[in-house]
This record gives sequence, C-alpha cells and structure tokens, in this order.
Amino acid sequence: MSKTIADRIAALIESTGRIEKESEQAYLALGRLFPLLSSEMARSADIAERSLTGIGSALSIGSPASGGGRGDSGAFFRALHDRDTAFLERINDSMKRLGSLDEIIARIRADSEEMEIISLNAMTAALKSGNEGRAFSVITDELKRLSGSTIALADSVTGIGRSLLQSFDRLRSSLAELDAFRSDYFASLDETVTKGFGEIERKVVSATDFFAALLAEARRVGEPVAKVMQDIQLQDILRQSLQHVAISLREAEDAAVSDGDSAFVAAVIELSRNLLDEVGERLGTGAAAFGGDMESVRSIVDSCESRRAEYLARAAGASCVDTNRLSEGSSRYLSLRRGVIVVARRLSDQVRLLDESFKGISALLSRFQTIVVASRIEVAKTKALQNVATTVRGMIELTDRIESDVGGALGMTKSFIKVAIAAIADYSAEDEGSGESLVAALDGIESYADGFARACDSVEAQIGAFSLYTPDFIRRLEEVGTELARIGELTSLLASVRADLAGLLRELNYEPGSAIAGEHGERLRRMVERFTIFTHKKAAGDIGDFAVETGSDAGEITLF
Repeated sequence: MSKTIADRIAALIESTGRIEKESEQAYLALGRLFPLLSSEMARSADIAERSLTGIGSALSIGSPASGGGRGDSGAFFRALHDRDTAFLERINDSMKRLGSLDEIIARIRADSEEMEIISLNAMTAALKSGNEGRAFSVITDELKRLSGSTIALADSVTGIGRSLLQSFDRLRSSLAELDAFRSDYFASLDETVTKGFGEIERKVVSATDFFAALLAEARRVGEPVAKVMQDIQLQDILRQSLQHVAISLREAEDAAVSDGDSAFVAAVIELSRNLLDEVGERLGTGAAAFGGDMESVRSIVDSCESRRAEYLARAAGASCVDTNRLSEGSSRYLSLRRGVIVVARRLSDQVRLLDESFKGISALLSRFQTIVVASRIEVAKTKALQNVATTVRGMIELTDRIESDVGGALGMTKSFIKVAIAAIADYSAEDEGSGESLVAALDGIESYADGFARACDSVEAQIGAFSLYTPDFIRRLEEVGTELARIGELTSLLASVRADLAGLLRELNYEPGSAIAGEHGERLRRMVERFTIFTHKKAAGDIGDFAVETGSDAGEITLF
C-alpha cells in the first residue's frame, strides 16, 4: 500500500489527538468555570437581597419617626406665635387709649394760639393805660411768651405723636411680617420634608417592588446554567470515543505500512469514520445546546441589566430638602425677630418722650396760673384796667381748658405707658430669655432636615448601588463564552477529519456496508478489546462479522 496513505492516516491521527486534547481542555475549563459561575450566581442573588433590605432600611434614617426635632420645634414656634399675638393685642389696646390724643393736642395748640392773641390784646390795653398799666403790661408780656412756648411744645407733641403712630404701624407690620414668614417657613418645611418624605417613601416602595421582580427574573439564569453543567459531563464519552478513533487509526497506519492490507485498513477507517460521526453528532449537539443555553443566560442577563439601568436613569435625583435654604430661613427669622424688638423699644422711647413733653406743658400751665392770678389782682386794683376784665376772664377759661386737656393727655400717656411699656418690657425679656431656646428650635429643624437629606442620599446610594450580578459572574460568563467558542471551532476541524476519512475510503474502493471476516475480523476483534464503550465494540463487530459481549451503552460512563 502506498506510503502516502499511511502518512495521511498519521496526519489524521494528529488531528484527532488535537481534537481530543483541545476538547478535553475546553470541557475541563467549563467543568471548572461552571461551579464558579454557579457560586457567583448565588453570591449575586445574596448581594441583591441585601441591597433590597438596605434600600428599605435607608428610609429610616432621618424619617419623621426618628426626627422628633421638627415636632418639638413646631410646638415651640406655635408658642412664639401665640406670644406675639398676645403682645400685639396688648399694644393695640394701649393705642386705643391714645385714640383722641391728636384731637387733644390740636385743642391745646388752638387754645394756646388764642391765649397768645388775648395776651396781645391785654398788652395793648395796658400800654394805653400809661404808667398805671405798666405792671400789667409786664404780666401780659410773660403771658405772651408762655403762650408761644406752649404752642411750640404743642407742635413738638404733635410731631412725637405722629412718630409714635408710625412706630406702632411699623411694629404691627414687623409682627405681621414675622408671622407670615414663620407660616411660610413651616409650610415650606412641610412641603419639602413631609411631602418629600412621602415621595422618597414611594420611591423606596417602587424600587423594592421593581428590584424584587427583577431579581426573580435574574434568578432564571440558574436553569440554563444547571443544564449546561449537566451536558458538560458528557465530555468523558467524547474523550473515550476520540481515543477509540486514535486506536483504530494507529492500527490502520500500522497495517498500511507493514503489509498493505487495504481491506483491513479500509474496514478500520470505516469504523473510525463511524465513530467520528458519533463524536461529531455529540460535539455538534453539545455545542448547539451549550450555545442555546448560554444564549438564554446572556439574554436574561442583558435584559435584566438593561431594565436595571433604565430604572436607575428614571429614578435618579431624589427631591431632597435644601438645607442651605432652611439655614438661610433660620437666619432670616432671627433677623426679623430682632427687628420687632428694635421697633418695640423705639415705640417705648417715643411714649416716654411724649410723656415728658406733656409734663413740660403742665409745668408751663403752673406758670400760666400764677400769671393769671397776678393779672386778676392787677386788674382789680387798677381802675384804668377795668376794661380788660373780660379779657382776663377769657385767659382764665383758656388756662382751665388747656390744663384740662393737658391733664387728659397726661392720663392717656400714663395709661399707655403703664400697659405698653410693661408689655414691651415683658416681650423683650421673654425674647431674651428664649434666645437660646429659639436657636435650639431652629437648630432642631435644620437637624431634622439634615437627617432627611441623609435619608434621601442613603436611599439614592442604595438604589444606585443595587446590582443583580457580581463583576466576577460577568467575567466568568465571558470565560465560558470563550471556551464554548473553542468547542465550536473543534466541530469544524472534526468535519475536516471526517471528510479526509471519506476521501481515503473512496481511494481504497471501500463499499459501504461490506464486512470482513477471517484473519482480518479476528485482528479487528482484538483491537476493539481495548474499547470501553459497548456501542463502539458492536460497530466493530458489525464490520468484522463477530459477536461482542454485552456492556454499557454510550453515555452511561461519566467523568463528573
């Protein structure tokens, strides 16, 4: 037989050995990888379960149940609101006592102006009386001067009264602004924290439900992974089958070189081709099954990861409270409250000044009384002044009226001072006394808001960190893909070997289905005694026309 046949058989033996070696390496690699893949799959599920628990527990950080500072601060600020309202009511009541003050001041000024005119008339009469009216003229001159001073004081009191009313309006506006700001401040807090907490709570529930469903979907990779692990165990059958092919081809090579027995060589090549057909079918079926199962795994992984990424993109950005804005609000509230105290104290100072002004008018009135008495005496003893008696009586009436009005004004201011000054003093003292409590209350609100912000951040971090598969699982999956690709390449090489065997059979004019007997059959029988798979022995028996003992069917012997 041509040496060329033996060389070609030797090349096929080498290719078959390569297939055996590389398939064994690929299957052993898969046998090593899949337990690791399965372990990472379990670890991924465990991590995902802990992530779900973490998302729920993150909500408790800074939640209203653990953030009592807001409730305590709310009660404190309601007490401040009640105190401000009571203070304003006391001031309002005091201002009502000054309701007719403008009218009284106007009357005092009008009477003082009339007194000035009367004093001028009296002075004219005194001058006409000559030397007899000289003393009276001095009296009327003093009366004119006192009238001018009273007018000036009345103007001053008028200005002070207007300023007092303006200060009261400012106080009322300041308290209203403080109350409005406080109301808006707490409304904003409720909007950003209470409603915000509801939003983040809904977000947690949504994320937990979504990820729980997604995790259940992700766990489906276990089924195809387990199936591949089962199929990998058939590798031992492939290895044994390829070893049988190698045994057969070596016998064919020896026969081709030693005696050129073409019938035996052809029979062994036919057996080898049959065995390789079985190997090819098993390898192709296995590769297709692996590919399909791994495609299912990749499809589940890709789908779950894609849905996870889409959800994270939609869920990004919790509506957390702006702690900087709350801090600015706290500072603004303190500033407004200090402003109320400043305006209240200014009002108190103006009331005291008004009281002092009325006391000044009262002192002038004492001088008026003295001058009026002196004028009456002077008129009574001087006959030349009898014609000014009526004027003197007018002076007396005006003095009495001014005195009555000043007395009434002093009563009003004293009453106002008694109520308003005490109210302002009490309010200032209480405000100073509650200064530390106020700061603590504002700090409590900010602390609560900070806690809520931490809850938002924690929830965001937990949701963002949720993963379905560990990086090691993904890496193992890629390694499995590489090994499966190697098996796919081996099917092509195996097809080439089978084609070469078919070519050799054609060259040897082998008729499919023909059998050999006698010495060739005995030689074939001795060869297959080294086979470990019954179906392979039976295939050889059919070709060599001999019976084989009963044994294990292919597929019953496994490695794992």
